[in-house]
Amino acid sequence: MTEENDAVQPPEPPAAPQPPAGYQPPAGYSLPAQPPYGQAPAQPPYGQAPAQPPYGQAPAQPPYNQAPAPYPGQPAYGQAPAPYGQAPTGYPAPGYPAPGYAPYGYAPISGRRYWALLFLVYIPYVGAIVAAIVGIVQRSSAMRSPHPIVRENARWAANWALSFVLYLIVLFVLLITIGIGTARPRSYDEYGYSDGGDPSGWIAVPGLLIIGIGIYCLVTLIRGTVISERVVHRPALAIPFFRA
Repeated sequence: MTEENDAVQPPEPPAAPQPPAGYQPPAGYSLPAQPPYGQAPAQPPYGQAPAQPPYGQAPAQPPYNQAPAPYPGQPAYGQAPAPYGQAPTGYPAPGYPAPGYAPYGYAPISGRRYWALLFLVYIPYVGAIVAAIVGIVQRSSAMRSPHPIVRENARWAANWALSFVLYLIVLFVLLITIGIGTARPRSYDEYGYSDGGDPSGWIAVPGLLIIGIGIYCLVTLIRGTVISERVVHRPALAIPFFRA
């Protein structure tokens, strides 16, 4: 045998798959290109980040003839702007905060803190007096604010603090008066009947009213703290000591 016959010939690579005879791809499509046999598809070098746009290049623009999304408070493309002095549709009135979050580093425009500070009313013994003083001081400082939602919430919080103190004073005076009347000695006739009705049952009336006004105060403070970021909270039982 010759050396040519002894040499081992390498196997031929299999032929790439071919479409069936007579096959035609749909219009607008083409058959994908196949890499050569035994060669891996092209990959980016190991550790190399995907391609990024050059520094300073503007981001992708909307398709041709498509208007970009409008900014908040601006009319859409092709829409007439709002009349002079009138807020755009869906935008808050002047002086009231826009929906969303405040810019970083700035406190949100709301009246929450004026209602939250009134929780000092639940300090034992002197809480109502402390809350009334804090409400009056906060109302005085809020008068310099250019935002109506801040000024009005501070005003109504001070009104409610003074109203709550007034209600407590009246109810406690009524409670003490009825208690003194109950403790007065009573006279009886020869048949064992007293000269008047039993006033001890009336002492429960101011006691229940004190409990009720305490529950109403708690609900009012919670509701004011929650909604005063968007609207002005006006309690129904608040006496308007301070007017706009």
